[in-house]
Amino acid sequence: MEDNPRFFDLVSDVRAMRRLRPDPVADKLLFKVLNAGVQAPSGMNSQPWSFLVLRQPDDKQWFAARYKAAIESRFGNFKVDDDDTSAMARQGRALLYQANHMQEYPLLLIVCGLRDWPFKVPEAERVGPAPPNYGAVYPCVQNILLGCRAVGLGAALTTMHQVFEDELVEHFEIPDEYGVVVTIPIGYPVGRFGPVQRRPAQEVTWFDRWGNT
Repeated sequence: MEDNPRFFDLVSDVRAMRRLRPDPVADKLLFKVLNAGVQAPSGMNSQPWSFLVLRQPDDKQWFAARYKAAIESRFGNFKVDDDDTSAMARQGRALLYQANHMQEYPLLLIVCGLRDWPFKVPEAERVGPAPPNYGAVYPCVQNILLGCRAVGLGAALTTMHQVFEDELVEHFEIPDEYGVVVTIPIGYPVGRFGPVQRRPAQEVTWFDRWGNT
C-alpha cells in the first residue's frame, strides 16, 4: 500500500494559530470542517459531540471578557519582552494576542460532549454530574483542527473555559447532559502556516518494558 504524502504533510503542518483575522467564515466552509469532525470514531458509534458556535459580537465579547479574566487569574498580568525571541516568549505573545483579540475572531466554536462516567469510577462513587466523554470527543476535535488546516483556516484549542464553565453553561443554556470539552477560535490566520517542531517518536517509544528502546 502506498503512503499518502498529502496526509503526512498535513499533520506535520498544523500549528496552533492564535492570531486570526476578523474576516467572516462562510457557513458552508464551517460545516465542511464540522462534518470532517463528526467522521471521527466513537465507542459503539455513540457520537457524543455537539457544537455551539458563537458568531454574534455580544456573545463573543461575553466569552472574551471571561477568558481574559481567567488567563489573568491563572498567570497574572504577565508581559513579554519584545526583544525576547525564545520559543516561550513567542508563545506568550501569541497567548496575549489571543486574550486581547478573542472578541474580534469570526467564530468561537464550543465543543461539547455527553456526560458519561469513566469505567474506573465505581457506581457507588458516581456523585454529581459525570464529566463529558473526553476520550470519544477528542478524536472529533482533532479532525476539526485538521479540517481547518486543510481549508486554510487557523485554529487553536483552549480549555481555559474550565475556570468559568458553570457561568458559561448557564449563560448559553447548554443542557445538563452535556459538558464543555474545548473551545476553538476559528478564522483566517494573520501569519503563515509552518511546520511544527516535535520530538521524534523514536525518542518517546519503548518496547515491552518502559525504557527499552
